[in-house]
Order: sequence, then structure tokens, then C-alpha cells
Amino acid sequence: MIFCKLAKKIELGPRQMVFGFEGRNTNNQDSVLLFIEKEYQAGGPAALDGLISSKSQSEELSELEILQIIFWLAEELKIHFFTKDHIISPLQTKRMLIENSNNRVFVVTNKQVDRLKFEQALNMGRSILPALPEQVDQYTFSRHLVTEFKTWQTTLKSYASQAEQPLFPGRKEIKNSTILLAKFLEKQDSYSMIISFLKYQSRIVQLAETAMVLIRFYTQKLSFWQIFVDRMQAFETNLTEIRKDNNILTKYCRLSEIFKSPYPYPLINEAECLLTDVQDFHQRVEQKKMETLRSKAFAETDKMVRKLISLFDTFESDQKYRNHCLSELRALSKRIEKGNGIEEINTLYNDAKDLFVDVIEEM
Repeated sequence: MIFCKLAKKIELGPRQMVFGFEGRNTNNQDSVLLFIEKEYQAGGPAALDGLISSKSQSEELSELEILQIIFWLAEELKIHFFTKDHIISPLQTKRMLIENSNNRVFVVTNKQVDRLKFEQALNMGRSILPALPEQVDQYTFSRHLVTEFKTWQTTLKSYASQAEQPLFPGRKEIKNSTILLAKFLEKQDSYSMIISFLKYQSRIVQLAETAMVLIRFYTQKLSFWQIFVDRMQAFETNLTEIRKDNNILTKYCRLSEIFKSPYPYPLINEAECLLTDVQDFHQRVEQKKMETLRSKAFAETDKMVRKLISLFDTFESDQKYRNHCLSELRALSKRIEKGNGIEEINTLYNDAKDLFVDVIEEM
């Protein structure tokens, strides 16, 4: 951090010829300003203490000399000091550093776009920056842009892993959007942000719309889409029955169009309505299939019981062994009779067949 003793030595007001480097003064000031501009473009507002330590290590300038030059630049309005999102004057900055050298002070450049261009940027900006104040300067406007772009960038990146999954939308949009955002954020000083905003305004408007669509989808409709994926895959088992019902077939075909659409987001509400009808039909078909399977499995298991009774009688099997085997098979038969799912019934029926085969082999 910058020490109080450095701040106390700073001269305020017009540039002073001090420190014994009058002949180099202009060149040094240009060098420091260029350094600040590069830092600001690369990462936005630059910490004052970081600027001083970095610059003092790269050139033969003391920390005091660099700090004085930065104050001169601020007096000439080539840069601004600010802290806690408020621009502060050189006098306020000096007092703050003297009172508490741990205060974080940042530096921003002050290159301005012309008034007409700024008004154009403001008019366009209000369409994508709803929280933008009525009265705003170029620096504050640029910070709103940076904040919004970074928010979109972070949010969209958080959706990337989900979008990469098969049958989920958004992969292409997220990739293209994050590439654009990275480009817009390459230079984060006020001037560069506003010029870039105007240069790419049509793409930024489209990007804003895409970001909002993706955010709504992944925050509000993601759970539905997972259900949609699961059910469309389940429907494939009953395509024969679906094709027999013209009304359901029409709805299923429309669902397939939405499901395969490269941009399904505006169609989600329609899909929710259609999916309910097709799902109801699918469940009725599954219910019939389950009832048919249960009836058949129960009948086959009953045959097994009767077959074992006949075999036990023929081979005059041990009564205890006979009762144990028949009891197990009848228990499976009862569970099949009460079964309420295709997978469950198939499992029970296979268990009954295995038991039947095992008993026969032991005879």
C-alpha cells in the first residue's frame, strides 16, 4: 500500500518542476500515462499502489516521482482517481491516503468519445441496461456495460456443461456468445468500451436477447426439458400405437419438431401442453401392456405350479420339500398378480421360471 509519507510530499495544482528531473518531465509523464492506459485497457480500473510498484520496478523512477506524475495527470483531467465507485478529486485522494494509507484508490483514464456518439450509445444502452441511471457520465456508463457483460459471461459459462449434454439446446449459442463477450471485454477503459459498443451494436443487441433467452431457459425451463428428453425417449417404445391414433400422432410429430429444433426456446410452452396429452396416451398404452403382461405371467406361473404338483406326485417327493417349493412359487405368483409395473412383473416372472427350472433339475 502507499505510505502516508509519500502522500504528504505530493504537490497539488498545476505541474511543478520538482525532484530534479525537469528535462525528463514531459517524457516521464507520457510514459506513465501510457502505462496506466495499458493497465486500464487490460483489466479495467487499476489500483494506485499496484501502478506505482510496477512502474517503479520497470523504469528508473522512484515511487514518489511516479505518484506525483499520477497526481499531475489527474489535475489535467487525463485520468481520474476513484474509490468505492465514486470519482474523487486529487485533493480528496491526498487527504484519504494521509488519513489511512490502507484505503484502496484506483485510477481510470479519461479519454472521452464525442457527445453525439455518447448519446447514441446511451440510447442503445438503455435497452439492455435497465438499471442505468437517468444522469450518467461516460465512465459510469462504461462500468455498467462491463458489469453486465461480465455477468452474462459468467452466467452463460455456468450453463455450458449442461448444454454439452446430448439432446440439450444452447451449446452453439453459449459458445458464440462467450466468444463475443471475451472480445468486447478485451479493452475495458471507458473510451474503448463505448466505441466497441457502438461498432458492434447490432451484434450486442442480438447477444443481449440471446443471453436473456438462455437465462430464462436454464433458470425456469431446464427441469421441464429433462422431463421432455426422458419422455420422448420413452415414447419410442409405443410408436406403433401412437401411429394408430391420428390426433396423438399429430401432437407427437409436433413435439418431435420442437425437440429437434436448433432454437426451441419460444416453443417450450407449446411443448408443455402437447407433452401432457401424449404422455397420457403413452401411460394408457403402458397400462394395457402391463395388464396383458401380468395376466400372461400369472397364467404361466399357475401352469408351473400345476406342473410341479404333477411331478411331485409322480416322483413321490418329500412332503416338506414339496411344500417349500410350491410355497415359494405361489408367493411369486401372488406378487405377479398384484404387480403394478412391467419391469417388476418381468423380474418376478423370471424368478418364477428360474425356481421352476431349478426344482425340475433337482428331481
